[in-house]
Amino acid sequence: MDAHGRYVAQQPLVRFLRAAGAVAVLAGALLLGGAAQPAGAAAGESIPRYGTRIEVRVDGRMRVIETIGYDFGAERRHGIFRRIPVEFRYDKSRDRIYPIDDVKVTMDGSVVPFDQSWDGGYQELKIGDPDHTITGKHTYAIEYTVRGALNSFRDHEELSWNVVGSEWEVPIAAATATVTGPAAIQKVECFTGPRGSRLGCASKSVDGATATFSQPRLRNGSGMSVVVAFPAGSVRNTDPILTDRHDLAAAFQVTSGTVGGAAGLGLVGVAAALVIGWLVGRDRRYAGQIPGLTPMPGDAADKRRKPLFGGPPIAVEFAPPDEVRPGQVGTLIDERAHTIDVTATIIDFAVRGHLRIVELPRAGTAAKDWRLTKRTDGDPDFLPYERTLFNALFAGRERVRVSRLKVTFAYALDQVQSRLYTDMVDQGWYRRSPAATRNNARKVALGVVLASVVVTVLLAMYTHAALAGVGLVLGALVLLAVAGKFPARTGRGSAMLARVQGFKLYLTTAEADQIKVEEREQIFSRYLPYAVVFGLAERWASIFGDIGTVRPNGTAGLDWYTGRPGWNMLYFDQSIGSFTATTVGTIATTPSVSGLSGFSDSGSSGDSSGGGGGGGGSW
Repeated sequence: MDAHGRYVAQQPLVRFLRAAGAVAVLAGALLLGGAAQPAGAAAGESIPRYGTRIEVRVDGRMRVIETIGYDFGAERRHGIFRRIPVEFRYDKSRDRIYPIDDVKVTMDGSVVPFDQSWDGGYQELKIGDPDHTITGKHTYAIEYTVRGALNSFRDHEELSWNVVGSEWEVPIAAATATVTGPAAIQKVECFTGPRGSRLGCASKSVDGATATFSQPRLRNGSGMSVVVAFPAGSVRNTDPILTDRHDLAAAFQVTSGTVGGAAGLGLVGVAAALVIGWLVGRDRRYAGQIPGLTPMPGDAADKRRKPLFGGPPIAVEFAPPDEVRPGQVGTLIDERAHTIDVTATIIDFAVRGHLRIVELPRAGTAAKDWRLTKRTDGDPDFLPYERTLFNALFAGRERVRVSRLKVTFAYALDQVQSRLYTDMVDQGWYRRSPAATRNNARKVALGVVLASVVVTVLLAMYTHAALAGVGLVLGALVLLAVAGKFPARTGRGSAMLARVQGFKLYLTTAEADQIKVEEREQIFSRYLPYAVVFGLAERWASIFGDIGTVRPNGTAGLDWYTGRPGWNMLYFDQSIGSFTATTVGTIATTPSVSGLSGFSDSGSSGDSSGGGGGGGGSW
């Protein structure tokens, strides 16, 4: 409704504000437990008389005059309010509206100020002066013009109108209604009582073009409805005025068209996401090359996308290919620099003689701790990620307990992982950092998700085909799901992966008796960090349980790992498993951040097929 009471279509902002307002009201009710109640009529208030006069005009318009005698008693109030329903549900997707205009209000025969507002399908009139209060009895006259109120049938034109609504907050001593039309009235009916009641009124009569109705004593929640029939063709413009309803049920209505649209768009979206993933995220490989080999310098390199399924068999590698390091292996095989890859690098430092791992009991508990003792200043051939890790472990110190790395090591871990991703590019295994590729792909996919949600919202606001937007959202979500698969290995990276997989096959199938006795300790230790990366550490350790039981110098254990008193290599598989799990959890721990607590049928009285009704009260 505009300022003059004329109906206007809901604008997008209005729709949004209504939805947001509903959410806000609900939230407020939940938070306040219904403590705040709107102003209503006091116990001593009443309506001694309520008269409604209706003039039905030839053009289909209807002039309504409501004369309400209101007794405030001793209560000091500003005036009354009148809520007139102007919007009713018509079918699954449309509402019937009764536009109201040319509103006039008087109190005791004089003009009185009033405010008009739209409130969820009601035209609300707030009558009275907010700076002035009144008591006792007063008479209000409310006039307005209504369009779209009549219904057309084969043999007559019909007015069904709730002359007294069932929503009044005060009892009504006597109600009357008069309906005058442009032609002789054919028949009438009247109902009274609560909404849906089929009780007749006290009296009804017809005199030519005028019908009169009356009913004494309407209690709170009781109303009065009249039905008047005029000759067919005596009134024009009797078609209902309809408007699209933009609630969720209407916007997302299920029809063959909307379901088909959603399914079609969903299939297209999912297919598009998968195709993009196929084109972008598939590894390249050298065509015509034996897996694991790269073209000779100067030879043409024919790179093609790897097939989704199948491929040549993997050849066993009996040693880490090209001295590739454990951290590199872990990042290459799954495109992620996991904390386990960093932990495996720490073990690799120990195996290569740069530090010693000493198992310690933790005072007063059965838990274990480990001390890392520096044995060298590192290796000039350290890769950048290795140098960053080694320096972070022994920053100004010769030894450190693993438990002391908790919380403090998280930043260094990020740096090591970042340099591991850089190393993947430096080695020529990826064109771009897998992490950066993944993050950028997810940002784009998230943008597509948000865009599809916006499209769905717009469809919900302006159409009844919002269900089709669900298909768009589904496709966008699939794109977001596959975005993590966008990092693609180069031909060189695929060749190295084939060799790494061959080495993993060896560690998976090797047995101790296949290795020369004099080489067992060296092979065991050298390959253990790789077994950690592959998730084979405990297996690898268990098949070499007798290694280092007694060393040539009479000591038990390994040169780079010392257990607690009474420990021997038979327990090494458990020890290395505990060390790995503890270190992974410890170095990835970040500082905690404090925050706020999370606890904080046909005709009847009040017939919805007819207009009018509503109610009111005082304020």
